[in-house]
Amino acid sequence: MTMAATWAAYETRDARGAARSPLLHAAENGTTSPSLLWKETGDHVHDRQFSVIFIEPLVAGAPLPPGVPRWPAPGEALLSPALLAEGQDEGIESRYGKHVGAIGPEGLSDPGERLAYVRPAKGLMARDNAYPIHGFGMASPWALGDAASVKSLTVFLSMVIAMLLVPAGLLTVVAARLGAAGRDRRVALIGALGGSRWQVSLLGLGEAAVPILLGAALIAPLTVVAFLTDIRVPWTGYLLGASDLRAHAAVTVGAALAAPLLVALAVVLLHPPAASGRSTRPQARPRSRAVKVMACLCPLFLLILSWYPAAAAGSGATPELTLVLMTGSVGTLATLPAVAALLISAAGRAVTAIGRRRGAPGTLLAGRWTQGRPGYLTRLVAGVVMAVGLLCMVQVYPSVNDPFVRGAREARAQLGLSMLVAEVPEGTPPSRTEAWLHALPVGAQAVAYGTSMSGERSDGEVGPGENVEVRADVMVRGECPALSALGLACPERVGAGYTVDPARGAPALRRLVADAGVDRIAVERGSAVVAAGQLVVFDRNGKDLPLQDLKRTAYATVGPPVTVEPLGQSWIGGAQLLTDQLRWIPLFGTLGVLLVALAATLNNLAEVMRFTRAIAPVSVLAGSRRVYAAVAAWTLMAPLWVAAAMGVVGGVWITLPLTTAPRNGELPSSTLALVVGALVTLSAVMAMFAAHGAIRESERWRPHHD
Repeated sequence: MTMAATWAAYETRDARGAARSPLLHAAENGTTSPSLLWKETGDHVHDRQFSVIFIEPLVAGAPLPPGVPRWPAPGEALLSPALLAEGQDEGIESRYGKHVGAIGPEGLSDPGERLAYVRPAKGLMARDNAYPIHGFGMASPWALGDAASVKSLTVFLSMVIAMLLVPAGLLTVVAARLGAAGRDRRVALIGALGGSRWQVSLLGLGEAAVPILLGAALIAPLTVVAFLTDIRVPWTGYLLGASDLRAHAAVTVGAALAAPLLVALAVVLLHPPAASGRSTRPQARPRSRAVKVMACLCPLFLLILSWYPAAAAGSGATPELTLVLMTGSVGTLATLPAVAALLISAAGRAVTAIGRRRGAPGTLLAGRWTQGRPGYLTRLVAGVVMAVGLLCMVQVYPSVNDPFVRGAREARAQLGLSMLVAEVPEGTPPSRTEAWLHALPVGAQAVAYGTSMSGERSDGEVGPGENVEVRADVMVRGECPALSALGLACPERVGAGYTVDPARGAPALRRLVADAGVDRIAVERGSAVVAAGQLVVFDRNGKDLPLQDLKRTAYATVGPPVTVEPLGQSWIGGAQLLTDQLRWIPLFGTLGVLLVALAATLNNLAEVMRFTRAIAPVSVLAGSRRVYAAVAAWTLMAPLWVAAAMGVVGGVWITLPLTTAPRNGELPSSTLALVVGALVTLSAVMAMFAAHGAIRESERWRPHHD
């Protein structure tokens, strides 16, 4: 159901995104002259980036973008409902001019998208700072709005598979095999009586019908609610549109119907077939082939994860490489329990030998119990291995960060809003920039700011194939009060300048150039007005500047697509975007861990109950109840300890692509120690309960004809 809803949301987003994408070229049967000007830029609310689209009609009857009911007048804007609600405290309603309405749902990629359509004041938008377009609607969507920052469907589904589908599959397998010992005996009896595979399947379906129907009954109300109203996904804040699901009702309803059918199919496939051939004698069948195949595949997935960091360092985290990463992670989590099961099963021979040599009945029985039962052992350890792996992924993903992001956050903490960076678009008349600078509040100063890269050898000659020393330079131009406030000496005349070491400036200047890696600053006395480029506006006393007022006056004076942001906002905005995207990891990871925990609990409780019944008569033969503790320790506690160790190995390995350069994620050793300690304690407690239950069962046991 989750995968179907994801597909429906992506399909609808793409369809609406294509409908609002600008047509840069005229259609074959359309007019040859453009009908309106269009320009997209970005802005931030609470450090979250969104798109602002400036539009201006060139002819009467120019087409409107989807979701815009009428042409706004110059200086008016339409905002999406989500943007209006989120930006109320930052003055978003008046930032771009007069707010005259909301963008309709047909113009939004999803109900929670933050988007603004703005018609700037007359004369602020022209062909030199905007695209002349012919209308809207393309075969494939442009990457604009929130859709530009959404991971691809393949990447998102791979995450769903890794964190939800695999744990759900484990739960299905465990549920289908609960009470397997008694069921296998009944199947063997049916085979001995001449029963067919079809009859065995009907028996299994009859036993599983009630829980399967109950599960389907739980899915139905949720599906109906999702069709009737938008649902906000917890923790992520994403608003799943009911209209998206209704538009693809066949797929979503089909998924709701397919889920119980797939569970029923799993029940049938996981039942051993009745005896084949003419013999009516029950036949033992090897059940370790699938486990061995999975164990043989595990090294392949581990190799994929080991290869990923080098591949990502060369080409970056492309969607294809992300898919490879998820494939390696899913494969490792799915196959590592089989490796652990085979290791424990092989160790059972050594345990048997120890018990035989020392005459210890509990050890001997436990060794024989674990030999040749890889299927049982796989189900026993799978929950622990997967839970540890998922917890490691949930821990590491949010810790991945960029050093530039850390620098930007340090700058924000140090400077607050006392230093802003304004990006003046190319072609802006200097008079507009000057008018905005004259409207700055008292105490604010401004300088023109730019960076350049130069490469040269010390002797000034560069030969073919020889290394060139690359140097980063920063240019700062402003009037004497602004230069003095930055700790820079003012040249004697306008146009004069000099170079200075960055370390000699004021703290604000050092913070400004800290992340640029500059070697020197070129200082020039002159006007800060630029026709295009960056302006740095700062308060000479280090006080916060009125950011929202400066944004509003910049849009009204300089025009689109000017931006006014705090220092490092682009890095912080990118980090916030990554944080928003990574919120899906804890959500799916937590749900996956809960599914794995439920599967492990059901499986281990079933094993404890079977253990107590099967081991009850042993005290009669062994002459001591201590045998129960020995068997419980070897058959339950020891395998779970091995599973905890294998889970840590798997968790560390699947997070290598995120903790190895060029990534810088962290997996704290304290987290691993806490997880291992909890698992070791729980397994010991479970073994104690199993031994105690076996003792009580032995007191009630009497010989009977089974």
